[in-house]
Amino acid sequence: MNTLISILYLALIGLVTALPSSLIPRQDISGLASAFKSCVSLQNSCNATMVDLSNFYNYTSCFLLTACLSGMESPAQVLNVSKAPATQPRLTESVFYAITNGNSYMTQQNYINAYYHQISITPGGSYPDDVTYITDQWSTIAAWTGFCATGNIPYANLVDWLEYSSVPGVCPAVASCNTSTTVPTIQMIPCVPQPITDNGSCTEMATQCEFWVTQGLFQNEYCVLASFCYAWSNTDVLLQQVYPLNASPVPTTAQEAKLSEAVFYNMTGGAASMTQQNVIDAYYGGLTGTWTSLGGTLGGMPEKTDNDGPYPTSTDYVVEFWGIISAWTGFCDTRTIPYDNLADYLSFAATSGYHPTC
Repeated sequence: MNTLISILYLALIGLVTALPSSLIPRQDISGLASAFKSCVSLQNSCNATMVDLSNFYNYTSCFLLTACLSGMESPAQVLNVSKAPATQPRLTESVFYAITNGNSYMTQQNYINAYYHQISITPGGSYPDDVTYITDQWSTIAAWTGFCATGNIPYANLVDWLEYSSVPGVCPAVASCNTSTTVPTIQMIPCVPQPITDNGSCTEMATQCEFWVTQGLFQNEYCVLASFCYAWSNTDVLLQQVYPLNASPVPTTAQEAKLSEAVFYNMTGGAASMTQQNVIDAYYGGLTGTWTSLGGTLGGMPEKTDNDGPYPTSTDYVVEFWGIISAWTGFCDTRTIPYDNLADYLSFAATSGYHPTC
């Protein structure tokens, strides 16, 4: 799991641009260093040769490692860098009850006890300097599962966190249990709900948008398409997601220039109105031969690749978000939207408070 060590080291020295946008940096580097070392202790225990990676969560050390990284890496990312299969058996009740002493829910104190015990039996294990770092980890999971009030998480909810918190479009019950936590976010960005048919395609489209967003949100096709699939949220949230981390303040939709006519007519093939089929074709086209940069989205000029997708599981996904846009613009009957109406949707829907459906 050398990759995981590298990820944690990057977090330690503060290179947030090298990590996913979900990274939550800590204020105190010395405290972070001790938390980092304790997480590495869990990683070393989880990485032991006797661990069956196809049964990852049913090793206490591997479950605790996943929890330790909550707020920095999703469970799926931990599996990936651990070289464990993406599809895993659920955490068993027997492992759960061993940590909870037979209770039907896991408390914050149960988690702390298990965390410190695992480090105590790990050769060369390192404890964190402050238990607050451990309680913050638990609070992240409590927020996702919706148990901030008590911090007592039932078995079914905890295993749902392990299984579903990595799924694009599956949002936490609340963003945070405590906005004054010692691990404050750079910026609290709302989760964007998506239908299951999304299949991660909107996240990829937003990633493509990152390369071009500083040219204007509505001045390139990728960002326009990302704006479309954010119909369940809004473009102010999209800007928070895709704008460079060093940009302050991040612009709002109201500050963005009107939809480029060149982009519009390129998507419609020169027609005066955009059809549902135009959008389906453009959306799938935008996910074919995606762009990348060896230096990350901010580290160099992007290059076209042969990589495709992920695509939606069905064109119904595009039909659904285009239906939201058609309703806002008043074209439910034809789902064919003229330039001026579509431009108004992009410029004003984020702050309109208007959410009609077809």
